Amino acid sequence: MTYRTLLTHVQPYGWSDLRLEMAAALAVDLDAVLIGLAAESVPIYAVSDPYGMAAPQLTSILVEQQTKNLEDAHTRFLELAGRAQTQWRSIRDLPTPAMARAARSADLIVVGGSSSGTDDKNYAVDIGELVLTAGRPVLIVPQDGGFLAPKKIVIAWKDSRESRRAVTDAMPFLEKAEEVMVLGVGSAEDTDNLHFETKDVADLLARHGVKSCRPTVAAGTGEKVEAQILAHIEAFDADLVVAGGYGHSRATEWVLGGVTRTLLHLPKRYVLLSH
Repeated sequence: MTYRTLLTHVQPYGWSDLRLEMAAALAVDLDAVLIGLAAESVPIYAVSDPYGMAAPQLTSILVEQQTKNLEDAHTRFLELAGRAQTQWRSIRDLPTPAMARAARSADLIVVGGSSSGTDDKNYAVDIGELVLTAGRPVLIVPQDGGFLAPKKIVIAWKDSRESRRAVTDAMPFLEKAEEVMVLGVGSAEDTDNLHFETKDVADLLARHGVKSCRPTVAAGTGEKVEAQILAHIEAFDADLVVAGGYGHSRATEWVLGGVTRTLLHLPKRYVLLSH
């Protein structure tokens, strides 16, 4: 398996420059095509005349600004794509569903690395929603960007469909890594099963030529699971973290915390999530 096509959301005014620079460099490294997608929706404001009709002048101004933003995003893409093989798409729609639909043409989606300072769904991708809806692995660029050279990878293992999918989806990175940790965290009663499961995954990866694959088990329950995972990621100094996204409902993760929510906000690490 290899990544032949990458997809990324391109925003205007330099908001997505870190993400775009990384995606372009990765596309060149992989000899892959980079699809840039500009998507933006006109906000709906509660502005009306006495008869309940939206103000035409405001709508016209918003559409004009939207057009300028999409054009500026295209300019940024042309400037920063460099030597990458590229395709361009532009759509007047919410970015998250637009990206999910465009994922049919891609092997890997690149998100994150944004300096826009907004999570407004009219302008920015909701990464959690995209993980759930795209049907493709989602690579999250850290806040400060930077090129991904995944020499050390941590697989945050849980015996779930999502984790098994993530391991397969991440194989192009895993095969190039110098060290891989398959990390299982659970209660004392889960220890024996986790040793067996992580060894199974490590053996599978070794048969695919993955180097120095280390099964590792740590104790933790509740919030301590996230803390243990973060501690091992830091100690291992991982370049990339691979995990299944939303092993249970997103609503439950939002209320109770959860590993996915924690990984979505890792400031210095690349994260690959599959669902």
